[in-house]
Amino acid sequence: MVEIKEFAGLRHIEPEKFTTPPYDVIGEEEAEEMRKESQSAIHIILPSGEGEEKYENAKKAFERLKKNMVRDEPSIYIYEQENDFTQRGFIFCVSLKDYEDGLIKKHEETREKPLKDRMKHIETLKANTGLVWTVFRRNDEIKKKMDDLMEAKPIVQFKKYGYTHRLWKINDRVEIENIKELFKSLPLYIADGHHRIAAAYHYWKKYDGDEAKYVMIYAASDDEARILPYNRVIRKIEIDNFIEKIKENFYVEELNVLQEPKKHEIQMYYRQRWWKLIPKELPHGIVESIDVSILHNELIEPILGIKDVRKDPNIFFVGGKMSRKEYEKLVDEKGNDAVFYLHPTSIEELEAVADASKNMPPKSTWFDPKLLTGLVFHTFE
Repeated sequence: MVEIKEFAGLRHIEPEKFTTPPYDVIGEEEAEEMRKESQSAIHIILPSGEGEEKYENAKKAFERLKKNMVRDEPSIYIYEQENDFTQRGFIFCVSLKDYEDGLIKKHEETREKPLKDRMKHIETLKANTGLVWTVFRRNDEIKKKMDDLMEAKPIVQFKKYGYTHRLWKINDRVEIENIKELFKSLPLYIADGHHRIAAAYHYWKKYDGDEAKYVMIYAASDDEARILPYNRVIRKIEIDNFIEKIKENFYVEELNVLQEPKKHEIQMYYRQRWWKLIPKELPHGIVESIDVSILHNELIEPILGIKDVRKDPNIFFVGGKMSRKEYEKLVDEKGNDAVFYLHPTSIEELEAVADASKNMPPKSTWFDPKLLTGLVFHTFE
């Protein structure tokens, strides 16, 4: 049973100005541009400064911006994003004891540096500022409940980053209990936000406060989430007969007509040509059979010598929507040697890995569109 809890959300009165993308997809140049807006949450989630100074700056910005924020009565929220693709989910708190007990399932391990950063951020602000994105297996009762609740007028509606964003507040006691009942037997799968939830967990273990036991999450039906490819770019390939080496493990053919790759089909842009790579043998393991794993285990590590994709400077990643022309420019105009373009990892693969208590390869999923940060905060006070 996953324990769900309503919370007294803290919301800015001008969400269109205040909200930002998640902190971990914002580059420094973009952050600097956002900091020109005095009412932006960027001053809280990615403050300027070095070392301890940046956390103190976050605290000062939070205190300043609270003057333009309102405190809701204990509530559960529904958040919807609408454009060419529409996604929606509940925002509520869940017990970190359920995370500890494995009812909120993860598919990757955290890294020390970003975990310590988010732990210090939570400790300084005593708040969850970003959403932990989770999914649950399709449940028609929950989807019907969302349909019914969304017939009311949203409390927030605005356009930003190409999407219309809407927020509904549910504060009726009967409806809140109904939602809790619907979720009580469902496990939740972390889609994005492993460091955010792990940091909240460590904070709770350190301070053991009643409100700190709960973390703010977004929970969506798995059939209403979209995963886009998370592709690989190789800066330099200094290998003779590279194509011939690939042919040891893959069937290779030149592509004359570009289509989106099918499962277990890897496309490569190399020397101004697109190639199709089909593995000669498919692994059987839950993790090993994922296309990202096949590419790494059969090509990136044995041929290119890249073992740790998080640390090796010869590889970087591009997720989300980008045209093939833009990928070609990465090679033809920007000095890189190859692009590997993948079929996206499926939500079913993610759930299977989490159910088996295993870890996905790094950079396996790019959920899109990203959830806004700053629609609502959960504070521990």
